[in-house]
Amino acid sequence: MSTEIRRTRSRWSLTGGASGACFHGRVDDPEQWFRRGSELADEGGAVEAEALALLSAAVAAGYGPAKVRLAEFLLHQCSTADAASRTEALQLLREAVTAGVPGARHMLGVTLWDDGALDEAENLLRAALADGELDVQMNLAGLLHHKGDDAAAFALLRQAAERGGGPAYWIVMRLLPPASRAAREVTMAYESATPPEERPVCVLLIPGAWELDPSVLPVD
Repeated sequence: MSTEIRRTRSRWSLTGGASGACFHGRVDDPEQWFRRGSELADEGGAVEAEALALLSAAVAAGYGPAKVRLAEFLLHQCSTADAASRTEALQLLREAVTAGVPGARHMLGVTLWDDGALDEAENLLRAALADGELDVQMNLAGLLHHKGDDAAAFALLRQAAERGGGPAYWIVMRLLPPASRAAREVTMAYESATPPEERPVCVLLIPGAWELDPSVLPVD
């Protein structure tokens, strides 16, 4: 299973079910609709219809990031999500990828991984990483581990840890002997990249999710 995206954001038309929603407060442009809609989507409950209306309005106005956020909402946060909303979310993500919206390939890649389209998911995640979206490393590592390429998965995890990724660091340190040279090198790089107050004190890992082939790990 993937890690970062699915852990935090994981399932997103001013018409239809949202037609009765009203916009509370003053919103003057698509970016404001997007920001307020995103806040309400996270809040959920009674404001869900308003979140859907605001995000849909931002999409209709051509604000690219709203497509990714609306897709995220439909996939992971909407209480009335169904097969039709999932199809809509995938369409939004594909349109966002075509338009070059940041984060679209990452979200679509993880979603296709859920659907079992592993090769297309890998291509999207690799493209996102090649374009500088470093936060994709954890999910790409998870997908490669899922496909059996543990050497490439570990390389990505180590890179993510050494640039300051807390979850990646915890995984890598569970895989390496604590006193090994590799563990010391990773720790030095991680601590150089992150101030103490930004380092997670605890990371929830699914048992068995990151059991890599020991033969791919560095040895002293």
